[in-house]
Amino acid sequence: MGKTAITVNGTAASNIFPAIIIGVSAAATGDEVILFFTPGGAPNMVKGALEKINEETENMPDLMEMYEGLKMLGAKFLVCELAFGVHGFTEEDLREGSEVVGATTFVGAAQGAELTLSF
Repeated sequence: MGKTAITVNGTAASNIFPAIIIGVSAAATGDEVILFFTPGGAPNMVKGALEKINEETENMPDLMEMYEGLKMLGAKFLVCELAFGVHGFTEEDLREGSEVVGATTFVGAAQGAELTLSF
């Protein structure tokens, strides 16, 4: 079993779909999966954001099914604390299971990752 660390840097479908798809694939093979949502990607973790992207995207796998699968497989969803000052949302606005951390915490958690990706 390995470790996969993924950063999500934006809110476009081209940022979130690859991160979730690869995350699910890695988790399904037994990897520990850590997704870190930078200030640019953090709005994805606000309640309702993934549903909106899913509705606006055609011919792609169901984003919500993959997200729920990742949660069930134990993936960690880390949201950069700097996002709150940038976007003005609060921890209460985030999806359940999101953990607010600093970048240093992510770097520590990602230590030893065999695969690191950024979208």
